[in-house]
Amino acid sequence: MRFVFLLRRYNQIALAIALTWAVLAAAVVSYYALRDIQEFDEYREWEPPTKESLVSGEDIETSDGIFTIYKSDVPDDREAVRDVRYVSMNTGNVVRIADDPTALVYQEKPVGEIGRVALIRTGMRGERPVFDFVFVSFPEFNRFIIARGIDALDTTQPLDDNNFSAIVWDELDKARFIIVDARTGNIETSRSLDFSEPRKAATDAADSAGAAAEDAAQSVLENSF
Repeated sequence: MRFVFLLRRYNQIALAIALTWAVLAAAVVSYYALRDIQEFDEYREWEPPTKESLVSGEDIETSDGIFTIYKSDVPDDREAVRDVRYVSMNTGNVVRIADDPTALVYQEKPVGEIGRVALIRTGMRGERPVFDFVFVSFPEFNRFIIARGIDALDTTQPLDDNNFSAIVWDELDKARFIIVDARTGNIETSRSLDFSEPRKAATDAADSAGAAAEDAAQSVLENSF
């Protein structure tokens, strides 16, 4: 009987030791797991993913195959994007709109199926930004700077497989209609749409009318009574 009692006592002690080790092990595991979670939360809070790093993609189907466009949004400027890249799904060739991935890109759009255009912000002229007018031809993936330091770009239109037209504003009151060879990037035709002359003529006419009215007023006989 004493042997049975000692055996039972030993089993109870062994069970107690086992339970103690199990509790300690669970506590250690919980501690390290909680520490890892806290460190992960601190990491996410310290280095949150930024909107600048979010890249959006779009597939463009053309008669020459599919092209994928990647671009990054600019949180503080809804009209701009960054790091615009075109990928040919036929060859894997890649071309960027701008060499600098942080450059601000505006009006990135297609010109039919012969390519895409965009404005790259390059600086300021007074209080207004200036841009380089860039064109990338499809499917060759050649990039051309059509014009530098312009104020704005209006309508673009494909004319055929090799040419497109556009209206470029070099300054606020100086625009021109151009036809571009999409395979060379050369401007083949340029016609001035200079709005400064009519504006100046209207201003001169208004000044002349004002001066005439003033002269007429001075020439009226004054009532001496």
